[in-house]
Amino acid sequence: MKSGMCRISGVLLLMVLVLCGSSRSSHAADVSFRWAILAEEDGVMQPLDFSSPPVVHSGTPMQFYLEHLDNCYIYLYLLDAGNQVAALFPMTSGYYTYGFPRGQKFFPPGNRTFTFVPPGGMETFIMVATVQRPFQLEKLTDELLKNPGSRSQQQLLLGEIEAMIGNGKREKRSQKAEDLVAVERRSKAADGSVTTVSFQAVEVDIADFYGRKLLIDHR
Repeated sequence: MKSGMCRISGVLLLMVLVLCGSSRSSHAADVSFRWAILAEEDGVMQPLDFSSPPVVHSGTPMQFYLEHLDNCYIYLYLLDAGNQVAALFPMTSGYYTYGFPRGQKFFPPGNRTFTFVPPGGMETFIMVATVQRPFQLEKLTDELLKNPGSRSQQQLLLGEIEAMIGNGKREKRSQKAEDLVAVERRSKAADGSVTTVSFQAVEVDIADFYGRKLLIDHR
């Protein structure tokens, strides 16, 4: 009788351990996505290397690549050389209300690009991604989209972002969650032909929060 009880207890313990283990693994990488900032070099869009601030000259065509791999809330901002803050993604209020995008996204879409304009200086892209929807961040972003030139709204938004990223520890932790992966981009021409181009993107896998400041030396 006692041996039977021991066997049952052992089975129950095993079930608990399995359930706990599966629970941890299922939440091991809730913030999961890929990103790259592309800049034209010799007529080809190449990913910028942020191991140190890359140099980008005024007028260089650029594009941002983003791809959700899991359901998480991703936001991109620019703090330019003139200390002006702009919300780059998403640019519509309530973007995540009806779900999460899938597949590769390029901004601007298609073959369109954006450029830096003089004067030069240090440009800072700020990326934030979270498991829980950051309602205060979205509220401040919406207010800035309504009043993009408002310095007070810019400072309120920047303060919220700084509070989320913290004193540098969270950014260091975010960097450790990065890995380089090869990504293929397929483009269809007007004549129906398909061109495939490969580039290196950053793949992020982290449990709850990702925050990065990406500096570019604009000349």
